[in-house]
Amino acid sequence: MKARTIIGLSLLALVGMTGCEEDIVLDKGESPLEVKLSSDTVWCDQRADAQEALQITWTSGTNQGTGAAISYFFEMDLKGNDFQGGIKYDIGKTDSRVISFTNKELTDTLMHYFPTIPLEQYSEFEIRVTATVAAASVPTQVSPVKSVKIAPYKWRVLNLYIIGDATPNGWDNQLATIMSSDYDNIAHFTWQGMLNKGEIKFNAQLGDWYPCYVRDNDDPTKMHYREKEEDYPDNKWVIEEAGNYLIDVNLDELTVSFTNLDGEVPFTELYLVGEAAPTAIKLEQSSDDSFIFTYNGALSAGTLLISTTTATSGCAGYQPLDSNGLGSTGILLLSDLGTASNQWNIPAANKYSVKLDLRNNRLEIGDYVGYEHVWIMGSAAPGGWSWDNITEMQRDASNPNVFRYEGFLSAGELKFPLEIDHNFGGDFILAPQANCPISENGTYFIGNQPDNKWIISEAGNYRITIDVENETISFVKL
Repeated sequence: MKARTIIGLSLLALVGMTGCEEDIVLDKGESPLEVKLSSDTVWCDQRADAQEALQITWTSGTNQGTGAAISYFFEMDLKGNDFQGGIKYDIGKTDSRVISFTNKELTDTLMHYFPTIPLEQYSEFEIRVTATVAAASVPTQVSPVKSVKIAPYKWRVLNLYIIGDATPNGWDNQLATIMSSDYDNIAHFTWQGMLNKGEIKFNAQLGDWYPCYVRDNDDPTKMHYREKEEDYPDNKWVIEEAGNYLIDVNLDELTVSFTNLDGEVPFTELYLVGEAAPTAIKLEQSSDDSFIFTYNGALSAGTLLISTTTATSGCAGYQPLDSNGLGSTGILLLSDLGTASNQWNIPAANKYSVKLDLRNNRLEIGDYVGYEHVWIMGSAAPGGWSWDNITEMQRDASNPNVFRYEGFLSAGELKFPLEIDHNFGGDFILAPQANCPISENGTYFIGNQPDNKWIISEAGNYRITIDVENETISFVKL
């Protein structure tokens, strides 16, 4: 039978052939031929691909003092096959009697020669070595058969990353966030942390878009492996509400779950009350994150508390852990706000930004910052009425409450979105009246209805300036 080489192995290195016959020891003594294994049970581990999994050595055998060289023939087959197939390698003459497999080499070799054996289950193999002496007077020697149980590994994705505008690092695939792997279950990955409102999927390679895992068309608890663009639609999971989530993935079962760990928000209506808010001011609950409440506007000088009603006593509410003015502070829930021992102190009447975080139990009071973004939209705008081509106004570097647009406007209508909402249900900066003419010193209101717009009667280059602190808007034709 013609000998076959062992796939994927550098046999000169593994067997250690000297290549120089004169270096071979000629007197082999009377040592019986015997195979030795580094282990009789091997569970291959993909995570240790380059580490040695199995080493096979054997004694020299004997040439009975003839000085004749000994050649070796290696065989490995499934138990019960009586070495009718499997791995056969004519090693030849050598004093380096060793074959070593890494985890990857052993798995690859077994899959080549024994493609029907199960993965991640033990199969029993038998190994023997035959020694032939180059002297007719010395009989051929066959080692006693050695048995070894080996479980080749199933190839899996070893690293998994979350990516998307819902994740901490957005859509930058160089900065995708790695999930934690389960050492006892190589297919199991978890991640816990804050997710924003938005989309998410899973990449298997940092810095690349493939391979990845995407959402099943019909079942959001199922995922699909996507090795190239045409494999499956690029479906993403949608996080409807920001929060602290646990993500659990099993790549063997192609399942995923998203668990919001925050539970129910304790209150849905909260008010600023006290000297700084002589008329109770309702905080706005975020549509993206129900644990966040905000207010941007005027406060009087004086003390301030947070109430679950418009009253300052006889109801639940929050006080600061320590008496505090502007800045960030911890909060304490009281069953009766009338028993508050500390209050926030607003030093002067002015406009302020207030942010209450019930997830982390903190209140921030700072300088007024009206809006993070303002966009321009309408038949007069560069992107028309398209949300996909909408133009963002530029924020002034020295005043975060001033936004500007400078460029061409067509004849037509204009209004200014304060959020991206493809259903046109969000807030806009709207004109004080329908079909409002432009002015260098105008006012506006914020809302959705009545849907008043400004009219650009003549196409040309314009400078638009919006001051969201003083609630003014100006149009200047350049």
